[in-house]
Amino acid sequence: MYKWLDRTFPGTTKVIIVKKLVLDQFVLTPYLLTIFYAGMSLMEGSEDTFLELREKFVPTFVRSCIFWLPAQALNFTLVAPRFRVIYMGVCGLIWVNILCWIKRQSLPVATTPHNNVPSSAAIKNTET
Repeated sequence: MYKWLDRTFPGTTKVIIVKKLVLDQFVLTPYLLTIFYAGMSLMEGSEDTFLELREKFVPTFVRSCIFWLPAQALNFTLVAPRFRVIYMGVCGLIWVNILCWIKRQSLPVATTPHNNVPSSAAIKNTET
């Protein structure tokens, strides 16, 4: 991807850097986050494959922007092409840990069941 970006948008002017950042963050990232959450839900055997994606996409995307936009700006402006693999490897390691932390966060739980219908957990608790 980075070789293609460098060939398609050569240089380090502000306009070129912004084009690279927009393509990387706003075209590729939503696709990758969708694949991540849907794929993990499938592997975990979730009933609703897209529930976690719906709940966590926006907060994850915001965190991704906070992390990756400055990291990529540094990458495209200061890091020599021969060191990008190392730099991106370190950034990727950090991001994967952030992504795992986000993944393991609990989904918000409604305190009141919808339409006053007791949840299955509430029914089980009253039966014991």
